[in-house]
Amino acid sequence: MNVGIHYALDEHYWSTCWIRVDDVLLEISITHIYPENPIEECINALIGMIKGDPERKFVWYGEPGSEQVLIKETPSNKRKVYVKVENFVVDYGDPIENLETSIEFEIEKKQLVRMFYFEFKKISELMKDEQYAENRKGEFPSGRFITFEELALEFLEIN
Repeated sequence: MNVGIHYALDEHYWSTCWIRVDDVLLEISITHIYPENPIEECINALIGMIKGDPERKFVWYGEPGSEQVLIKETPSNKRKVYVKVENFVVDYGDPIENLETSIEFEIEKKQLVRMFYFEFKKISELMKDEQYAENRKGEFPSGRFITFEELALEFLEIN
């Protein structure tokens, strides 16, 4: 299975994540207007996974559709995780229901962490540029990324 992930922090409270599995490309438009920072939600799930949580779930809200992302350790091979992205349409704060699978795949834990780490590292570096950061202030959780970076580098055995 061929998996690719690309994450872009767009201007004015939006970001986009593209997940490609073989020949299927899922584009997720994510809003940053709600209290939960979507990048931080993803980072928290990855940190939990690194620390041994067998299952993590988070939501990326859009307008009007939203995605729930499930990351679940594969019982037969603890080095792998099953990832399922499910679409739903409800107002923010309402119970999540009527989930429809958008994309699902199995991947090595380290590979998933590596993909998201380097996407978020790219954004972290871009945020150092004043012009890039101007319309993105407060949208990248720099402090939480630093914690994630420390854990990810150790987990990935990168010096």
